[in-house]
Amino acid sequence: MGIKTRIFLLLLLIVAVACESQQAKKVPDEITLQLKWVHQAQFAGFYMAQEKGYYAKENIEVTFLEGGQDVDIAQRIVSGKADFGVLTPEFIFMKRSQGAPLTAISAIYRRSAVVFVAMANSNIVRPSDFIGKTVATRDPGGSQKDFELQFYAMMNRLGLPASKVKIVSYDPAYSAFYEGKLEVTPCYSTGGLIKMRQKGLKLNLIWPSDYGIHFYSDTLVTTDRLILEKPDLVRRFLRATLRGWRDAIEDYREAVTVTLKYAEIKDPGFQTMMMEAMLPLVHTGEDQIGWMKAEVWQGMYQILLQQKLLAKPLDVGQAYTQMFLREIYGRNAK
Repeated sequence: MGIKTRIFLLLLLIVAVACESQQAKKVPDEITLQLKWVHQAQFAGFYMAQEKGYYAKENIEVTFLEGGQDVDIAQRIVSGKADFGVLTPEFIFMKRSQGAPLTAISAIYRRSAVVFVAMANSNIVRPSDFIGKTVATRDPGGSQKDFELQFYAMMNRLGLPASKVKIVSYDPAYSAFYEGKLEVTPCYSTGGLIKMRQKGLKLNLIWPSDYGIHFYSDTLVTTDRLILEKPDLVRRFLRATLRGWRDAIEDYREAVTVTLKYAEIKDPGFQTMMMEAMLPLVHTGEDQIGWMKAEVWQGMYQILLQQKLLAKPLDVGQAYTQMFLREIYGRNAK
């Protein structure tokens, strides 16, 4: 081998090592995820993706921001204080109709956790039994919650006069319901229902989904701009997130252990019950985890139109995109 050849090979080796070193030192993308509520098992899949290094493998560093009653999640995403957020579809539609460039990229909770409850001895077992009764659906804060939307949608679908129901404000402590001052209250199967059962209450459950009202719940959202400018980042973040949620479903006890590192309520029993209630909402037994269907989005949109909750009509297809799900799961995935 000649001296020139040796020098050439040495230079190639130096360049290769330098390139490899540069790749190894590539700065991770820093992103922020805005949660709907405080840290709890509701968000276990995100914690699993973090703790198992799935975000790191995608060269992403994720910071979680807790939500709360006074946190405007949509505004945080639009303003750039958060890159991704967890929102319910009705807020995506309402904010988008007001001009907010928000797009859903995956429905984590493919079924809603909303359920209406009545005491077992009340003889209230279906929506028609709400007539003449006191039902807590109105949000005291003035904005419509998902349970209020589903209440009116359910009554309208069944041709029942909501005007003949006495509507009062929703109380997240359920005090009036416990005291018998109202007959029906909505709650979430992943939260309030657990607390009621811990009290030993015998309850009748009325699920809007049993009457054709299908709403997604926790939905992963970002901005049109991020999708346009950094589609690879969106893809990598979603891929790692879905992997975390799959692990959470496959081993929910491990997911509880991981959640307790973050949770405000350090009660493994409560977090386990929340996980158990959440499982069938995320893993529905149909399609892939996080998958979305056009007909469900169209149905939710029609309900919001009927209730005149949109500032103006919009193109339903602009409120969500299946592009990243198809890339991750395959073009023909369901």
